[in-house]
Amino acid sequence: MSGAVVPISAGTRGSRILEQWNAQRRAERAVAAQAGKFHRNFAGAAVSRLTASMASWSGSVNSDLDASLVILRARARALCANTELGRRFLSLVASNLVGADGPRLQVRALTDAGKLDTGINNAVEAHWAKWAKQADVTGRMCFAEMLEIVATSAARDGESLVRLVRNRALPYGLGLQLLEADRLDESINQVLRNGNVIRMGVELNAFGRPLAYHVRTSHPGENYVSVKPGVERVPAADILHPFVIERAEQTRGYTWMHSVLVRMDMLHGFEEAAVIAARVGASKMGVFKKSAEADPNAGLELATGRDESTGLPQMSAQPGEFIELPAGYELQSWDPDYPHQNFESFLKACIRGVAAGLNVAAHNLSGDMTDVNYSSARIAEMSERDYWRMRQRWLINAVVMPVYTEWLRTALANDALTFESGLTLPAAKIPAMYARLLDRSRFQPRTWAWVDPLKDVEAAKAQIGAGLSSRTQVAASQGREFEDIVDELKAEQDKLADVGVTLDNTPAPAAPPPPPPNEADQ
Repeated sequence: MSGAVVPISAGTRGSRILEQWNAQRRAERAVAAQAGKFHRNFAGAAVSRLTASMASWSGSVNSDLDASLVILRARARALCANTELGRRFLSLVASNLVGADGPRLQVRALTDAGKLDTGINNAVEAHWAKWAKQADVTGRMCFAEMLEIVATSAARDGESLVRLVRNRALPYGLGLQLLEADRLDESINQVLRNGNVIRMGVELNAFGRPLAYHVRTSHPGENYVSVKPGVERVPAADILHPFVIERAEQTRGYTWMHSVLVRMDMLHGFEEAAVIAARVGASKMGVFKKSAEADPNAGLELATGRDESTGLPQMSAQPGEFIELPAGYELQSWDPDYPHQNFESFLKACIRGVAAGLNVAAHNLSGDMTDVNYSSARIAEMSERDYWRMRQRWLINAVVMPVYTEWLRTALANDALTFESGLTLPAAKIPAMYARLLDRSRFQPRTWAWVDPLKDVEAAKAQIGAGLSSRTQVAASQGREFEDIVDELKAEQDKLADVGVTLDNTPAPAAPPPPPPNEADQ
């Protein structure tokens, strides 16, 4: 019958072909093994007993996450909740990415004449600061505090969810709702009829661009819910899904701690066992050993109590107490010597490995500055700050600017942006002003104090004098705006002049230019 499958039986021509194919495959594997043995290709790809435990196949990042996403998230949360290093890492993420006040909005829109439009710039910055104090729809957090949750959630869980809530009843018509990554249903994986796919709860088009998110209506780990949680399809325009992309075609984020989870857990268990051993060693316990000739009732005279489980006699010693043992009894003390002298060096080596996996300086992660000098601290701080700047850029691009873009749109649409005079922009000017403001708005993340302020100031002065830098650039490196500094200096000088006070370090006012020569005199 046409199209039927005929089984291959022994002795048939098909079985001989199969045997030849198997022999050819065995020969190819032998050649490959021989090539690996003599390192004719990459030595790292050699297959031998020494490399048998190494990976030999790699799937897509999404395939790897299918079986690992939930487990990675749970283990990272446990370590951050129960270990000192995990807790410290989250605090480093929050302080270095967000800081005390969060990224600062700087608007530099220009007028038609090419000058700074001070009125509109100051108005937008003031209204943004006002909205940021009440950005949370629950009313519990300001925008900077919400950014701390987003940053630490991304570091610990690998990702976060920020829902944009548009409602005219909210301040400026916009609010934010934070959701945990568990809300994004990773069990939904299917191909849709229109050619789109849903991968771990994220609906993607043919190019891999998110179109919607399939979000659980309640947290899957919640104990008390009124109804069984369902799944809601939320358009991508209403959800921000910030996570660090480390591989192409990656759909979900995974914890930044993934490479150190095992070591951190082992290290925590080791420290716990060492503390228990030290406590046992500090107890200085001992036992009484009796010979065959000892009086069995003599031990009762030494006892001050009995063990509740065994009923055997026990004795507790008091400080400075000496006793005489009965005949046939001998005291055998147990004095464990732990932790031993190499404990500290071994522990520091382990912490350095964890710090390397987290891309932070070991002394910042542990808080131990005993082996740190000025030069080593400066090198470590500069390297670590470069890493934090990368993460600051990610946070601003993934969360802050999208939120600002939507806030500006809704604020203009709701006539919520007013000037000092109380007027608003005419409707006809809103589209052009919206584009102009977006083009001239940026966020300045937190900066760090100079390691050696005097030397760094002298270096900045030398660069400015040589034309290799500018005052604007130096001010920006400190998280300041040069225009604000100039305004502050001008206000100080005016105030001092009004009250008739002259300070030694106050810049003297510039001398007026000489009058032009009189043509008649010439």
